[in-house]
Amino acid sequence: MKRHLPFALTTLRLLLGPIALVCAWTGVARLVFVPILVCGTLSDIFDGVLARRFGVATPELRRYDSITDVVYYLFLLACVWQLCRPVVTENPWAIAIILLSEAGSISVCAVKFGKYPATHSWLAKFYGLCLLGGLIALLAFGAGRWVVIVLAVVALLTNLEIIALHLLAGTPPVDVRSIFNRRKS
Repeated sequence: MKRHLPFALTTLRLLLGPIALVCAWTGVARLVFVPILVCGTLSDIFDGVLARRFGVATPELRRYDSITDVVYYLFLLACVWQLCRPVVTENPWAIAIILLSEAGSISVCAVKFGKYPATHSWLAKFYGLCLLGGLIALLAFGAGRWVVIVLAVVALLTNLEIIALHLLAGTPPVDVRSIFNRRKS
């Protein structure tokens, strides 16, 4: 049973994205996004921790986790579009940096290795925490453009590191700490 828990936590995050979008569409109280976002982040943290502890941290599970992250955050981007449209329309370049740098890191890995990336670097984990704080600020508290700008900078730095990791690697890197320390995390 416990061997399936990491997969279940990742799947929970996959389901939280559509739930968040339904909340945005139906106009529920904005504070509802706080537990959704916190649960999504905790599931992202603990799916990997538990997978390593239970010995089921396969590259396939890590890729499922990475794909789930992208799908989850695309749903959250749709929530931001629904609830914070002025912030998005005033900063299209920042949103473009976030999306294009992510697409670039996925493309480099796909072209070089024929696989979806699953680097899970420390910088990527930091970016995940920045996304949590930024999305809570935007979705729950209606924060302004500074949040999107900060997220764009962190996304660009993170995805440039992931691209560099893939360009330097001979095999698809999975759970690599950083460009400066390429041991597994």
